[in-house]
Amino acid sequence: MALFGALLVFAIIHHAAETSWRAQIDDRISDAQTDLLGDIARNHKGLAWNVQATLAEGGGLFYAVMTPDGEILAGNFRLSPAMAAHWTGERTMKRAQGLTLPPHVLALRGRMLNFPDGERLFIAADASALLTLNNLIARSFLAVFGTILALGLVISLLVGRMTLRRVDQFASTLHEIMAGDLSRRIEHRKRPDEFDRLAIEVNRTLERIHELMENLRQVTNDISHDLRTPLARLREHLELARAGFEDERFREMFDTAITELDQALAIFSALLRLAEIEAGARRAQFRTLDLTGILQALVESYEPAMADRGIKLTAEIEAGLALRGDKDLLNQAIANLLDNILVHPESATKSTLRASHRNGKIHLSISDNGEGIPASQRDRVMQRFVRLDAARHKSGHGLGLPMVNAIITLHGGAMSLQSGDKGGLVVGIVFLENL
Repeated sequence: MALFGALLVFAIIHHAAETSWRAQIDDRISDAQTDLLGDIARNHKGLAWNVQATLAEGGGLFYAVMTPDGEILAGNFRLSPAMAAHWTGERTMKRAQGLTLPPHVLALRGRMLNFPDGERLFIAADASALLTLNNLIARSFLAVFGTILALGLVISLLVGRMTLRRVDQFASTLHEIMAGDLSRRIEHRKRPDEFDRLAIEVNRTLERIHELMENLRQVTNDISHDLRTPLARLREHLELARAGFEDERFREMFDTAITELDQALAIFSALLRLAEIEAGARRAQFRTLDLTGILQALVESYEPAMADRGIKLTAEIEAGLALRGDKDLLNQAIANLLDNILVHPESATKSTLRASHRNGKIHLSISDNGEGIPASQRDRVMQRFVRLDAARHKSGHGLGLPMVNAIITLHGGAMSLQSGDKGGLVVGIVFLENL
């Protein structure tokens, strides 16, 4: 807007100044034309004679009388026939366009008159001041325009950097909150601007979300803790009662009940562990880990079990991979993914674990050539207690992948489920930053 305003102001100034100068020159030429035509009417002498007489009197104007074939009969400046052909009405002509003028004259402004005998009269005045005015206004405009542009760029840069710094503060705080630290809040000043008012409202929203999450987590923990104890006691009673029966039918019934109780206890343990991971409490125990060694040990551990199921497990692990994290949690996450290959894909015959460092990130993938997971179900299986219908007859409680995702998120990573080039499932993990 400032540039547009400056352009509009200079356009108005230029138009007003140039119009005023042109009007003065045109009025002077009109007066000279009237006087010359009056002289011709009184003395009945030719045009060239009267022009020479006028020039002898002085006055500072420029005259030229030209014949139809372009010959100059009288006057104090010369112009080419081509220029004369294009000089119609009031015009401003520069020396560079073909005028022969004294050294101090840069341009002329005047008019051309046709006479009945074919002669043409050119009357003009020195328009150097008009040309100088135009150049002065143009230079002034460029100077002011350049100053406004420079100031605008500097101010825009400063405002942009301040805005970007505030946005970075927002993003950094929100990133920490997404990583699990729900106690973080966006800083704001006592005299708030728009960003501060936004920060206050976001903080209120975060506070409410934090309260709801804490309430939900507390309810989950309370239920898990409160139910684990009676279930554990019930299991002990069933074990003791089982020993008192000799009939195998009753003993099988007790075994089934104990198995179901073990499943329930496993679910409660998984929920407690998942709540602990999502709360970020384990981050305090992070240290630099040899990720290459952890992965190689897991591959060696699972190779025999995979082979018994007819699955060939191969590894492509880059040497020297390191990551800050919790060794037990990372072991559990990768082990859960390998266990899924052992339990779920009926038709799998091979599996590959790959890990490498690219573009400042650690990329890890575990793939198999089994039946895979339909694209429409991939987001769903990342939710708690969700199991595909085809897997309902198998052991499990639908907390494996959510547990893995929580562990990866805790370590600053992201997990995705994709189809392989030849079918099957590829679990991709990217550790986005080294916490």
